[in-house]
Amino acid sequence: MDPWLLLEVIAVAGNLAYTILMMLNKRIGWLFGIAASSIGVAVFFHQDVMAQVGLNVFYAAMGIYGWFSWGRKNVDELPITRRKIAFHLAIVAIGIVATILIVQLLDLYPQPRFQVADAFVTGFSLLATWMLARRILENWGYWIVTDTVAIWLYLQIGLNWYAGLYAVYVVLSVIALIRWTKEWKTQMGRAGSIAAT
Repeated sequence: MDPWLLLEVIAVAGNLAYTILMMLNKRIGWLFGIAASSIGVAVFFHQDVMAQVGLNVFYAAMGIYGWFSWGRKNVDELPITRRKIAFHLAIVAIGIVATILIVQLLDLYPQPRFQVADAFVTGFSLLATWMLARRILENWGYWIVTDTVAIWLYLQIGLNWYAGLYAVYVVLSVIALIRWTKEWKTQMGRAGSIAAT
């Protein structure tokens, strides 16, 4: 078996475990994310998709942040939150600016490939990962859009296992959005009951 294909498959399996564990609100998922992202750095570097290399370095760093952030507090002490429309307008504006800046950086690389899609996926994934670490409910909506673009990108560069993984990610993100919304409503109900007593 091609060693790069083997690394891709291992990274995909680790990322899938990470996503399922995040969907279930399990802290150990961050460890799978750190390992899979570290392997992803090598896989994407081999493909000359440099923003994805940077993104996977960021994922590994955010995995460490997420591990300690979720470990500092009990799950009940770091609740799922929702943000107002102004927050999301700011996030989208930051994502667009980040995409433009990343495209310009990628143009400095000798053989950039699919810069706009690469930059879009990277910019919005950075923001969605930060929101996930902060348990902001709407992070899953950002993942649905970003992962859909990533499917196209990975098919273009021949990383079919990653494309398949991201198709699964889209489905899992929809499920996670539903689960987290129910959990958020339960939290709000509990908070209302406590306030009423």
